[in-house]
Amino acid sequence: MKVAKNSLYTRLVTRTGAILAGSAAVSLVAIWLATNYAANQAYDKILTSKVLQIAGSTWYRNGTVNVDVPIAAISNLSPDDRTFYAVLDTNGRTIAGDINFRPHIPWAAIRNGPVLFNGTYKGVPVRIAIAGRRMPVTSPHPWAIAMLAQTTNARFAFARDLTADTFVVILVMGILTIIAAMFTLFQALSPLKRIEQFLRQRDPLELSPLSLEVPIEIRTLVDTLNGFMRRLAAHQSASRRVMAEAAHQLRTPVTALLSQMELLSNQEDESKKRVHLSRLQTLSRELGALINQLIHHAMVQQRAQTTPLVPTDLAALIRAQMSEALSDGPSREIDVSIGTPDTPCIVDADPTALREAIKNILHNALQYGAPSLLRVELVNRSRYWELRFIDDGPGIPPEAWHQVRKPFSTRSGGRSGASLGLAIAQEVMISHRGRLHFAFREDGLFMVILIFRARH
Repeated sequence: MKVAKNSLYTRLVTRTGAILAGSAAVSLVAIWLATNYAANQAYDKILTSKVLQIAGSTWYRNGTVNVDVPIAAISNLSPDDRTFYAVLDTNGRTIAGDINFRPHIPWAAIRNGPVLFNGTYKGVPVRIAIAGRRMPVTSPHPWAIAMLAQTTNARFAFARDLTADTFVVILVMGILTIIAAMFTLFQALSPLKRIEQFLRQRDPLELSPLSLEVPIEIRTLVDTLNGFMRRLAAHQSASRRVMAEAAHQLRTPVTALLSQMELLSNQEDESKKRVHLSRLQTLSRELGALINQLIHHAMVQQRAQTTPLVPTDLAALIRAQMSEALSDGPSREIDVSIGTPDTPCIVDADPTALREAIKNILHNALQYGAPSLLRVELVNRSRYWELRFIDDGPGIPPEAWHQVRKPFSTRSGGRSGASLGLAIAQEVMISHRGRLHFAFREDGLFMVILIFRARH
């Protein structure tokens, strides 16, 4: 399991803070631009009205342009700014104001009304407004020109003060939002902390479901944990049961083996020694077979929990297992046949576990069930595949069909062994979401049937 360097709480708070900081920065930039625009619009309107007042105070008399500059036109501007003005006659001579204030005059634009633009005068940035009044003269530029400039200190101060005030508000709101987010995240994550503390305080062997009151959003997590613990408890219970039953099954042959060895060591008669040796060999083979079945049973149980199912050709698997079973087949003559489609019969399966199930059923049929006939058929039932093992033996009585699916069930006929063959097949079919059935045909032949879901 990979563990993150920082806690979930720290990461969420950090991300929330980063989002708020980014939003605040964007808001401040937007406010700065908006206040600058608003300040420029407001001061430009004032500047325009003042320059129009000056232009409106010009008149033409006796061949000259005259002007009476209103004091209010230049005295009511911002006290924090410097103001410059000049009035030109139709010949371009300064008739009032600063004779050195001579910005570029956009003659074409003057015809349409006052013109405003940015400039520099005496080394400081200024906002310049120019307006003209047409005079009754014949000239390339028959305009009396009024020019008014103002430094931009008041504009900048207005935007700066408004932005600073807004910044304080945003900062306070951001801090309050972060505190609220931290508290909310702490409250939201506290159920996880309670679950952690509850699990730490539990006995390691305690696998009962968690009984905690949690929000609906975390209910799924608790249900998943409870489901996992139920599966783990069931798995542990099954493992303990199998281990206990295995120990019980091994106790008898091991005790018998030790007894035979003790009898052999104390026996002087050679003929009786041979009897004990023969008995030792038989017991050793039976013990080896039992241990082998126990290992296979444990393997099937483990793979059922951990191994994913993959597309498998059931027909090819059956043919391979039949060939293997017949190579180690019985010494008696037996009629064996197999019927499978020529095309692949694909099912989702664990090939290793499925081979073990088929091998056990074939072994049971060849060793105990089929005196003279064994037939294997694979039949397509649209959505299912039926794998039938048919023999002419006595079969299993219907009243024992449920019992033989369990490990270590009582064996008929006094046969030795642990009765794990069909139990292994049952485990495999459960893990494959299939079914294991038994049936007698009308002609008396016994069938073991494995039903698989077809893969479409």
